[in-house]
Amino acid sequence: MKKIFAILAFAAMTLTVSAQNMKTFDGKLFSCQYPAEFEAEDQWDDEAFNAKGKDEVGFLSVSIGDQDMTVQQLKEWADGMRSMTEKSFGEPTGWKAGAATVKGKQVTFRAEGEEEVDDTKVPAVKYVYLYVTPQKKCFSGELKFKKSDEAKYKPLVDKIIASCKAK
Repeated sequence: MKKIFAILAFAAMTLTVSAQNMKTFDGKLFSCQYPAEFEAEDQWDDEAFNAKGKDEVGFLSVSIGDQDMTVQQLKEWADGMRSMTEKSFGEPTGWKAGAATVKGKQVTFRAEGEEEVDDTKVPAVKYVYLYVTPQKKCFSGELKFKKSDEAKYKPLVDKIIASCKAK
């Protein structure tokens, strides 16, 4: 019996710690969660939310639209975004995008590159995503952070996407 209570107490502490790592944005058109150490930027548009990390590399963007997409269209979107990640106006950006992963009506891909912070190039990672809800609302954006923080932020990508709720 003591083992059961110990397991339940550990599970409760784990859930509490996990919940403390996230804040909630509650806008006019949608809500979502984001990393607690990020600061929300001024919301200039009801269809978009941005938050920045304190380290000048961390960044989250979430936007909402009205669009349903087939799995093929999700793959085509990902191919286009991967291309835009690697090249801007035909010039290399220094980012290298990996293969896209499609799970149902969600597509994500990981990219590696560098961000300049105080004249120093910092290795960075970003996860770019698109998610179509059953209500045909489309959420897209990215989560970017220092590569050294990937173990901390990678598990949050799916949590952020799952937290996106249209109003």
